[in-house]
Amino acid sequence: MQYEAPLRSGRRGRTPRRYRGCVLVRAIIQFEKSEPLRFIGHLDLLRATQRALRRSGLPVAYSQGFNPHMLVSFASPLPVGQAGSAELADVTLRAECSEQECLAALKRALPPGLPAARVRLVDDNHPKLMAMLRTASYLIGFDSELDARPILDAAPSFMKRESIKAVRVTKSGETPCDIKPMLHELAAFPALNALRARVSFTQAQTLKPDLLIRALMEFSKAGVGQSPALSETPRYGVIRTGLFGERFGQPIPLIDC
Repeated sequence: MQYEAPLRSGRRGRTPRRYRGCVLVRAIIQFEKSEPLRFIGHLDLLRATQRALRRSGLPVAYSQGFNPHMLVSFASPLPVGQAGSAELADVTLRAECSEQECLAALKRALPPGLPAARVRLVDDNHPKLMAMLRTASYLIGFDSELDARPILDAAPSFMKRESIKAVRVTKSGETPCDIKPMLHELAAFPALNALRARVSFTQAQTLKPDLLIRALMEFSKAGVGQSPALSETPRYGVIRTGLFGERFGQPIPLIDC
């Protein structure tokens, strides 16, 4: 399918072509931010995505005004140092095309470290991804089996507690909080030296992996009497494995909401 590029207009640069009767659609793109790219910041990721969209030839919509830019957003930007296996981008298109055509074009254009896995087309009135986001899942892998064992052993009893007190560190200082309402799932995988967790991820309540690990460490220390293996924070890596909305009280992948 052949698409026309946006027109250039004067010194202000690119402006989108206006189509009478055009119905905008949005492409929800699921992609991976792989381990080699985990130290790429959000703005660099945005620029790489925009360049790939230009190469793809897809009919991406632009904003209006003196400085038009592509209508691209992300469900939730990853922090620097963290990889993601099921990240979501939201791209507005100014012409209809099939999900298969979009996915094929993106696979050709995206760099190796950012492979696209799925595309879902939705109406332009579809709610924003960030507004529907409720929870996120993580895989937390420890570098050392010695460091991981006390924490993994403590995970089942940790999850059974009715209340889990922790201290959240913010720009304004330290704030005590109960993280149990924000911890929805926690499972240990000793063979992988890893934990899998699903936690709250909203503007009102967000449980970050580092706070969860600190709380688990404190709980483990209390249980084993200050084990030398837990004398300092263990080294671990974090991969965000999923973003979820909610339907009838059950988590569903955000791309399917």
